[in-house]
Amino acid sequence: MFPFTRTVLLATPVLMTLTACATFTSSNDTDKAPYYEASFDDKNRAPASLTPPVTVQDEKATLDPLYMRTQADYYFSMAEAYSLEGNPAKAIESFKMVLVYDQNSPMVNMRLAAEYLKQGLVAESLSQAEEAVKKDAKNVDAHLLLGGLYSSMKLYPKAMAEYNTVMKLQPSNTEAPLYIGALYSEQKQADKAVKYFETLTKNSEYQSPHLAYYYIGRVRLDENTPASNKLAEKAFKKSLELKADFADAVLSLGMMYTKEKQEEKALALYRTFQKENTPSPKVAEVLAQSYIEKGDYENAYKQLEVVETDSDEPLNVKMKMALILIEQKNYALATQKLEEILADAPESDKIRFYLAAVYEETRQQEKALREFKKIPVTSTYYGESVVHAAYIEKNLGRLKDALETISAGLKERKDQPQIYAMYASLLDEKGDFKAAIGILEQGLEKFPSNAQIRFYYGTLQDRVGNKEKVVAEMKKVLEIEPDHVQGLNYLAFTWAELGINLPDAEKLARRALELDPKDGYILDTLGWILYKQSKYSESVKFLEAAHKYQSNVSVIAEHLGDAYYKQSMVDKAKKMYRKAADLESDKKKAQEIHNKITAIEKQEVNSPRVPASVSSGR
Repeated sequence: MFPFTRTVLLATPVLMTLTACATFTSSNDTDKAPYYEASFDDKNRAPASLTPPVTVQDEKATLDPLYMRTQADYYFSMAEAYSLEGNPAKAIESFKMVLVYDQNSPMVNMRLAAEYLKQGLVAESLSQAEEAVKKDAKNVDAHLLLGGLYSSMKLYPKAMAEYNTVMKLQPSNTEAPLYIGALYSEQKQADKAVKYFETLTKNSEYQSPHLAYYYIGRVRLDENTPASNKLAEKAFKKSLELKADFADAVLSLGMMYTKEKQEEKALALYRTFQKENTPSPKVAEVLAQSYIEKGDYENAYKQLEVVETDSDEPLNVKMKMALILIEQKNYALATQKLEEILADAPESDKIRFYLAAVYEETRQQEKALREFKKIPVTSTYYGESVVHAAYIEKNLGRLKDALETISAGLKERKDQPQIYAMYASLLDEKGDFKAAIGILEQGLEKFPSNAQIRFYYGTLQDRVGNKEKVVAEMKKVLEIEPDHVQGLNYLAFTWAELGINLPDAEKLARRALELDPKDGYILDTLGWILYKQSKYSESVKFLEAAHKYQSNVSVIAEHLGDAYYKQSMVDKAKKMYRKAADLESDKKKAQEIHNKITAIEKQEVNSPRVPASVSSGR
């Protein structure tokens, strides 16, 4: 058998060859190599010292055994090196060369089988394993390898035969019973599988009895009956008794509890395990997910810190941690974590988008703008990035830049509905209502069922005074999305302003308030509808709530002033009108509000008491 532990003794002989012109040369052609006709005199031979030594035995010429062994050693070393480098193709070539010089080595066939398997060439791997067994029928490792290959191909009888051969050759072998048990388990023969695993628990040669009990537990758990689950629980607990820090056993036991609707028991088991042992990343991952689902982000983060120390996908773990920090509004640490991830994965547009969003949230507008603009056109985050970038530029007072950004974005991606909406809002900001309506019409042509584009389209119709179109569009919005909060509120307010359909308007406003009970604008709408229906006492209640949530909105303050006045709360009305006038940016509108104050003051001079029926002048 070929000695695989030997080192290379000699370097490979190099056969030198000479090249020359394919024609005879004269002695005057000094710049050309002289050609010799081999039939007369072979002067092109390599030096004798470099040719393989030849041995003559029984009048037969053979290559020297030492040379053969040296060559085999050399190619085996090369194959080993290629295998370690992760280059199975070259490793296979070199192992084949070993067989040229040492044809009787089953170990080389086994190594070839392993390399073929790396390339997914199961048939070739199987052929080599079978060859290894032929060469050495008593080689336990060869039988185990062949059995494993048969098993992977679901050739269970053949696999079983190989493992039984191992047990005959080596009765104390601990691998064969393990594999036989696994075969029976795969064939749903639980009792037979358990029998073999139990032999391992009694085998003094077996160094990992906790694994045998774990396998028994898994087999019983797969049966999925109340009785088998009790046996599984007993086996898992025994496994943990033998090896307290065995994470796979605790996870399987916890999984069983979860399947039995005992989730709290499973979580308690995981928490205890983490506390009493070196925290396991596997258990931490399960615990973290459970905490996230329950909204317990603080404990989820602690478990993710454990997962981060030993994860095949550390960037995904870090990303989860960053999202938790964002949820907790711990933006400083979230920024640090996202910057760290981005340094390792600069091509990740998802991470860049979230980092930009955190910069925007923390008022680092220029940094946010820079990152949003780096998101590539092909990214799923491109549309949102363009919208955010344009919004930031608008807020920085650079409306022209914002329009250029959003226009370029629309040219690149006409499949992003949010870009149309943002473009229209910027044109609205500029006062170019006609162009804004035109952009939204383009959007609706492409996305006729997009509720948000249609909603903006309706609001712009309001801008140009087309109330009938406003009502029609808001109705379409609610056909598409019945619980569209903004659509419900806008239609209700429009009807209130027109003084029509007030009972229906009230229903819409109340539905919107159910969906978003803390929205000041919705509260104002409902309060104003009640005011329009002369339900002044009730309107005050909702308008005061609206003012609480939106204290810097002029129209809400004015509505509340009107309601106070109707309830004869004159001082409160005047105070609220003054606030409304101060908040109003439109000078003409501000003057109208001041006129209300003047009217009240004139009435106060003429009469010590203001009748509740006095008109508000609206």
